[in-house]
Amino acid sequence: MLKIFELHGIKERLSEVEQYLEQALDFPHPAIRESALNTLHAGGKRVRPAFAIMTASMFHNEKNIVPLAAALELVHMASLIHDDVVDQADTRRGKPTINALYGNRYAIHVGDYILTRAISIIQQQPNSSRLLQIMAELSIEMSLGEVEQLRSTFDIHQTVEDYNYRIDRKTALLMATSCQAAAVASGATEAEIDIFYKIGYNLGMEFQIRDDILDMEQDSKKLGKPAGSDLAHGIMTLPTILVLQKEFPEKAELIQLIQDRFSGGQQQVDRAISIIIEQGGLEDAAVYAEGYLKQGAVYISQLPDFSLKKLLLHGVNYLRERAY
Repeated sequence: MLKIFELHGIKERLSEVEQYLEQALDFPHPAIRESALNTLHAGGKRVRPAFAIMTASMFHNEKNIVPLAAALELVHMASLIHDDVVDQADTRRGKPTINALYGNRYAIHVGDYILTRAISIIQQQPNSSRLLQIMAELSIEMSLGEVEQLRSTFDIHQTVEDYNYRIDRKTALLMATSCQAAAVASGATEAEIDIFYKIGYNLGMEFQIRDDILDMEQDSKKLGKPAGSDLAHGIMTLPTILVLQKEFPEKAELIQLIQDRFSGGQQQVDRAISIIIEQGGLEDAAVYAEGYLKQGAVYISQLPDFSLKKLLLHGVNYLRERAY
């Protein structure tokens, strides 16, 4: 993921996570195994396992955290498979989705299978009762976020608070839980668990805002999906919400494009994106993203001095500078 992860054994631990994921997805049923492994091999930044490992490193527990870090990534994978069904997505990271290849019913069951596999791994970890409670609460909140996202599609009256509610549950809580769970499994104090949760939460909020910015500024080769894919599906992300709060000559045109649900296809989506970019939507959203990064860095600075503290701050810089 990062050159800096070559330090302190992080890269080695991430390689072990990758191997563990391969083994965890080696299901007896050949079709499920193939589908799950295809999703795994489609790529991914493995940000959540990386931050779980860095959290555990503070407690010299990075070697033992590999199964839990892999389980957290499995939860993420399952949520992506379910997202693709809801969004009717044909590709993810440039490769066909399971639902595109085999249909929605098949994809939902594969996602459920992977989620159940993650739970079985978590059940075998230290402090499993607490970890399972954390995962149950996470699952409830993620489901609420998805329901709200479905309910609010193509709604031009959404506020920043509405957006925060959705991405809090879509992304930030899973990042927060990755850090929190690693701290719990490492025998941290309640104060330490709380601060790592806050670190993960703020970095997770930034991560999703940055994704929403990249969704509008990158081409399909880098994204693995058409630019503006979220907007095309009526998902109002922060750049759009912030621009719709302004007054400008093309505002009526932008609203009409959204309310018409981009009936003219990708050309109309591209036109909407050009308006949002011209009105500074990406720069405005980047200000919010930077605010969350700074807050995450503040919490990191409150940690005791240890060798991985600087690495966590490097992780903050990675999130700030990532281009895809």
